[in-house]
Amino acid sequence: MVSLRIACVGLLALSACSSSRPSVVRAPRQEAAPVATFPDEGGTYGYRAEDPVRVGWGNPGILAFFELLRGPQGQRVAWKRLGPCDEGPSREYADLVMFEVSYDGLGLPVRMYLDPNHGASIRAPRGFTIEGLSSRDTPQTPEDVIEL
Repeated sequence: MVSLRIACVGLLALSACSSSRPSVVRAPRQEAAPVATFPDEGGTYGYRAEDPVRVGWGNPGILAFFELLRGPQGQRVAWKRLGPCDEGPSREYADLVMFEVSYDGLGLPVRMYLDPNHGASIRAPRGFTIEGLSSRDTPQTPEDVIEL
């Protein structure tokens, strides 16, 4: 009985060492969910890998951006991380992260591209607003002007 156990343990050890590469089972690539497309007027900011929203600050920057992003009537957005951007033959957009974003009243979700590694001025992609972003218009009354 003891020799049978030793033989089994030896067989398991040999079979574990026989393969230098672990076998990898890859899940089949799932079809992307349909996404809404907006007309080309107004630019492609945030909707194309060539023109991502540059949030900077890594994951905290992404979270802050989605906390402030709203629909056109102030609706909170729902978002889902789709993963790293796999577009472009040279993997030039590999640092970008794709998200599926929607809000109540939007027929199909949209796909947004965010760059968590590089920061820039943030603005709302077409069809969205940024909560608390004030207008850059000149003040209407002299009391609003601050002299330095």
